[in-house]
Amino acid sequence: MNSLIAACGLVLLVLVLSMTLKKEVPAIAFLLTLTAGVLLLLRAFDMLGGTMQRFSGLLAQGGLTQRLYLPVLKTVGVAVVVRIMSALCRDNGQSALAAKLEIVGAVLALSLCLPLLEQVLELVADWTL
Repeated sequence: MNSLIAACGLVLLVLVLSMTLKKEVPAIAFLLTLTAGVLLLLRAFDMLGGTMQRFSGLLAQGGLTQRLYLPVLKTVGVAVVVRIMSALCRDNGQSALAAKLEIVGAVLALSLCLPLLEQVLELVADWTL
């Protein structure tokens, strides 16, 4: 919870500073926002490491292999990257480019889930036999 409060505090500080600087020195405002974004992502990836170890341990206890949950994790990763990049596009007035990126992300997410669908179909076929 403390991490969320710290992240929100950083975001609010950067938003106020960015809005103040945007009119006079837009390049500095952009770099400030970009730096804050990188810091937030680094913190998120740091937290993700421990979470993934616990997640993998729980799935191993349940007897699930990496083949079953890896497509889901990859899809979530694609969704996060597309969300961030789309927001950057929109912040720079490129909403059409953001929409096209979201389409690419949706197609990629679908293709990443195909192995999972194949495994589900195999399980269903085994049950019907």
